[in-house]
Amino acid sequence: MRTQTELKDFEQELRQNIKGDVSFDRLTCGLYATDASMYQITPLAVILPKDEADVKAAVKLAVKYNVNILPRGSATSLNGQCVNSGVVIDFTKYMNKILEINAEQRWVRVQSGVILDELNAALSKYELLFGPDPATSNRATIGGMIGNNSSGMRSMVYGITRQHILETKILLADGTELNFKELSADEYTQRSKENSREGQIYNEFKKIIETSRE
Repeated sequence: MRTQTELKDFEQELRQNIKGDVSFDRLTCGLYATDASMYQITPLAVILPKDEADVKAAVKLAVKYNVNILPRGSATSLNGQCVNSGVVIDFTKYMNKILEINAEQRWVRVQSGVILDELNAALSKYELLFGPDPATSNRATIGGMIGNNSSGMRSMVYGITRQHILETKILLADGTELNFKELSADEYTQRSKENSREGQIYNEFKKIIETSRE
Protein backbone atom coordinates (compact mmCIF):
# COMPACT_ATOMS: atom_id res chain seq x y z
CA MET A 1 0.00 0.00 0.00
CA ARG A 2 1.44 3.37 -1.03
CA THR A 3 1.15 6.35 1.32
CA GLN A 4 -0.38 9.67 0.26
CA THR A 5 3.10 11.19 0.36
CA GLU A 6 4.41 8.54 -2.04
CA LEU A 7 1.48 9.10 -4.40
CA LYS A 8 2.08 12.87 -4.38
CA ASP A 9 5.79 12.33 -5.06
CA PHE A 10 4.90 9.93 -7.89
CA GLU A 11 2.54 12.46 -9.47
CA GLN A 12 5.04 15.28 -9.10
CA GLU A 13 7.85 13.30 -10.75
CA LEU A 14 5.59 12.25 -13.61
CA ARG A 15 4.61 15.85 -14.31
CA GLN A 16 8.25 16.96 -14.14
CA ASN A 17 9.53 14.27 -16.51
CA ILE A 18 6.75 13.77 -19.06
CA LYS A 19 5.97 16.20 -21.89
CA GLY A 20 2.62 14.59 -22.71
CA ASP A 21 -0.57 14.53 -20.65
CA VAL A 22 -0.59 13.28 -17.05
CA SER A 23 -3.97 12.94 -15.29
CA PHE A 24 -4.85 11.88 -11.77
CA ASP A 25 -8.33 13.48 -11.61
CA ARG A 26 -11.44 11.37 -11.02
CA LEU A 27 -13.12 12.29 -14.29
CA THR A 28 -10.24 11.26 -16.56
CA CYS A 29 -9.46 8.11 -14.59
CA GLY A 30 -13.18 7.27 -14.61
CA LEU A 31 -13.23 7.46 -18.41
CA TYR A 32 -10.41 4.91 -18.50
CA ALA A 33 -12.06 2.56 -16.00
CA THR A 34 -13.82 0.55 -18.72
CA ASP A 35 -13.18 -0.97 -22.12
CA ALA A 36 -15.57 -2.84 -24.41
CA SER A 37 -15.99 -5.60 -21.81
CA MET A 38 -18.17 -5.83 -18.71
CA TYR A 39 -15.23 -5.06 -16.39
CA GLN A 40 -14.60 -1.79 -14.59
CA ILE A 41 -11.45 -0.84 -12.66
CA THR A 42 -10.47 2.78 -12.03
CA PRO A 43 -6.77 3.40 -12.71
CA LEU A 44 -4.47 5.37 -10.45
CA ALA A 45 -3.43 7.68 -13.28
CA VAL A 46 -3.53 8.12 -17.05
CA ILE A 47 -0.52 9.08 -19.18
CA LEU A 48 -0.61 10.10 -22.85
CA PRO A 49 3.06 10.05 -23.89
CA LYS A 50 4.25 12.33 -26.68
CA ASP A 51 7.26 10.22 -27.65
CA GLU A 52 9.51 7.32 -26.69
CA ALA A 53 11.29 9.40 -24.06
CA ASP A 54 7.95 9.91 -22.28
CA VAL A 55 7.27 6.18 -22.34
CA LYS A 56 10.69 5.42 -20.85
CA ALA A 57 10.20 8.02 -18.13
CA ALA A 58 6.74 6.70 -17.26
CA VAL A 59 7.93 3.09 -17.03
CA LYS A 60 11.00 4.05 -14.98
CA LEU A 61 8.91 5.96 -12.44
CA ALA A 62 6.21 3.30 -12.28
CA VAL A 63 8.87 0.73 -11.41
CA LYS A 64 10.41 3.09 -8.86
CA TYR A 65 7.08 3.51 -7.07
CA ASN A 66 5.97 -0.12 -7.60
CA VAL A 67 2.94 0.82 -9.71
CA ASN A 68 1.37 -1.48 -12.31
CA ILE A 69 1.62 -0.45 -15.97
CA LEU A 70 -1.07 -0.98 -18.62
CA PRO A 71 -0.38 0.00 -22.25
CA ARG A 72 -3.68 0.86 -23.95
CA GLY A 73 -4.91 1.53 -27.45
CA SER A 74 -8.57 2.20 -28.22
CA ALA A 75 -9.85 -0.26 -25.61
CA THR A 76 -11.91 -2.38 -27.99
CA SER A 77 -11.07 -5.51 -25.99
CA LEU A 78 -13.99 -7.70 -24.92
CA ASN A 79 -12.15 -9.45 -22.08
CA GLY A 80 -10.95 -6.68 -19.79
CA GLN A 81 -7.37 -6.44 -21.05
CA CYS A 82 -7.57 -2.63 -21.02
CA VAL A 83 -8.55 -2.01 -17.40
CA ASN A 84 -6.17 -1.95 -14.44
CA SER A 85 -5.72 -0.25 -11.08
CA GLY A 86 -2.26 1.08 -11.95
CA VAL A 87 -1.10 3.56 -14.59
CA VAL A 88 -2.73 3.46 -18.02
CA ILE A 89 -0.41 4.56 -20.85
CA ASP A 90 -2.58 5.57 -23.82
CA PHE A 91 -0.76 5.78 -27.17
CA THR A 92 -3.65 6.98 -29.32
CA LYS A 93 -3.39 10.79 -28.93
CA TYR A 94 0.24 11.44 -29.84
CA MET A 95 2.05 8.21 -30.77
CA ASN A 96 -0.17 7.44 -33.75
CA LYS A 97 2.13 8.08 -36.71
CA ILE A 98 2.91 6.04 -39.79
CA LEU A 99 6.70 6.41 -39.81
CA GLU A 100 7.68 4.72 -43.05
CA ILE A 101 6.12 2.81 -45.96
CA ASN A 102 8.30 0.61 -48.14
CA ALA A 103 5.93 -0.42 -50.93
CA GLU A 104 8.61 -2.24 -52.89
CA GLN A 105 9.50 -4.56 -50.01
CA ARG A 106 5.89 -4.54 -48.76
CA TRP A 107 6.42 -3.41 -45.17
CA VAL A 108 5.43 -0.45 -43.04
CA ARG A 109 6.82 0.96 -39.77
CA VAL A 110 4.30 2.51 -37.38
CA GLN A 111 3.83 3.71 -33.82
CA SER A 112 1.59 1.76 -31.47
CA GLY A 113 -1.37 4.14 -31.62
CA VAL A 114 -2.00 3.95 -35.38
CA ILE A 115 -5.62 3.03 -36.21
CA LEU A 116 -5.97 0.05 -38.56
CA ASP A 117 -8.36 1.74 -41.02
CA GLU A 118 -6.11 4.81 -41.21
CA LEU A 119 -3.12 2.59 -41.92
CA ASN A 120 -4.97 0.74 -44.67
CA ALA A 121 -6.15 4.03 -46.18
CA ALA A 122 -2.51 5.09 -46.48
CA LEU A 123 -1.52 1.71 -47.91
CA SER A 124 -4.36 1.62 -50.44
CA LYS A 125 -2.52 3.92 -52.87
CA TYR A 126 0.08 1.15 -53.18
CA GLU A 127 -2.64 -1.53 -53.51
CA LEU A 128 -1.53 -2.99 -50.17
CA LEU A 129 -3.28 -3.63 -46.85
CA PHE A 130 -2.56 -4.93 -43.38
CA GLY A 131 -4.48 -8.20 -43.55
CA PRO A 132 -6.07 -8.87 -40.14
CA ASP A 133 -9.51 -7.21 -40.06
CA PRO A 134 -11.20 -7.14 -36.65
CA ALA A 135 -14.74 -5.75 -36.62
CA THR A 136 -13.45 -2.69 -34.73
CA SER A 137 -11.00 -1.75 -37.51
CA ASN A 138 -12.05 1.92 -37.43
CA ARG A 139 -10.87 2.13 -33.80
CA ALA A 140 -8.44 -0.74 -33.19
CA THR A 141 -4.78 0.28 -32.93
CA ILE A 142 -1.85 -1.73 -34.26
CA GLY A 143 -0.33 -1.91 -30.76
CA GLY A 144 -3.54 -3.34 -29.36
CA MET A 145 -3.80 -5.77 -32.27
CA ILE A 146 -0.31 -7.05 -31.53
CA GLY A 147 -1.17 -7.41 -27.84
CA ASN A 148 -4.34 -9.37 -28.63
CA ASN A 149 -3.00 -11.15 -31.74
CA SER A 150 -6.13 -9.91 -33.52
CA SER A 151 -7.62 -11.80 -36.45
CA GLY A 152 -11.00 -11.04 -38.05
CA MET A 153 -13.46 -12.97 -40.16
CA ARG A 154 -11.06 -13.12 -43.13
CA SER A 155 -8.17 -14.54 -41.09
CA MET A 156 -8.31 -17.82 -43.03
CA VAL A 157 -7.24 -15.83 -46.08
CA TYR A 158 -5.18 -12.96 -44.66
CA GLY A 159 -3.83 -14.53 -41.47
CA ILE A 160 -3.67 -13.22 -37.91
CA THR A 161 -1.59 -10.34 -36.58
CA ARG A 162 1.48 -12.28 -35.44
CA GLN A 163 1.90 -13.63 -38.96
CA HIS A 164 2.35 -10.08 -40.27
CA ILE A 165 4.82 -8.74 -37.70
CA LEU A 166 8.39 -8.54 -38.98
CA GLU A 167 9.92 -6.76 -36.01
CA THR A 168 8.86 -5.09 -32.76
CA LYS A 169 10.69 -2.51 -30.68
CA ILE A 170 10.23 -3.40 -27.02
CA LEU A 171 10.78 -1.55 -23.75
CA LEU A 172 11.06 -3.83 -20.73
CA ALA A 173 10.21 -2.77 -17.19
CA ASP A 174 13.91 -2.60 -16.28
CA GLY A 175 14.50 -0.04 -19.05
CA THR A 176 16.06 -2.47 -21.52
CA GLU A 177 15.23 -1.73 -25.16
CA LEU A 178 15.04 -4.72 -27.51
CA ASN A 179 14.18 -5.39 -31.12
CA PHE A 180 12.49 -8.75 -31.55
CA LYS A 181 12.44 -10.34 -34.99
CA GLU A 182 12.70 -13.74 -36.61
CA LEU A 183 16.07 -15.44 -36.08
CA SER A 184 17.65 -18.50 -37.59
CA ALA A 185 18.27 -21.45 -35.27
CA ASP A 186 21.98 -20.60 -35.11
CA GLU A 187 21.31 -16.92 -34.39
CA TYR A 188 18.86 -17.85 -31.62
CA THR A 189 21.33 -20.25 -30.02
CA GLN A 190 24.10 -17.67 -30.16
CA ARG A 191 21.99 -14.91 -28.61
CA SER A 192 20.72 -17.21 -25.86
CA LYS A 193 24.33 -17.58 -24.71
CA GLU A 194 24.94 -13.84 -24.38
CA ASN A 195 25.36 -12.35 -20.92
CA SER A 196 22.60 -9.77 -21.33
CA ARG A 197 18.90 -9.29 -20.59
CA GLU A 198 18.16 -10.31 -24.19
CA GLY A 199 20.30 -13.42 -23.82
CA GLN A 200 18.51 -14.32 -20.58
CA ILE A 201 15.09 -14.02 -22.24
CA TYR A 202 16.10 -16.13 -25.24
CA ASN A 203 17.69 -18.74 -22.96
CA GLU A 204 14.59 -19.04 -20.77
CA PHE A 205 12.34 -19.42 -23.82
CA LYS A 206 14.75 -22.03 -25.18
CA LYS A 207 14.38 -24.03 -21.96
CA ILE A 208 10.57 -23.84 -22.12
CA ILE A 209 10.53 -24.96 -25.75
CA GLU A 210 12.93 -27.85 -25.15
CA THR A 211 11.23 -29.15 -22.02
CA SER A 212 7.73 -28.83 -23.53
CA ARG A 213 8.52 -29.97 -27.07
CA GLU A 214 6.53 -33.23 -26.83
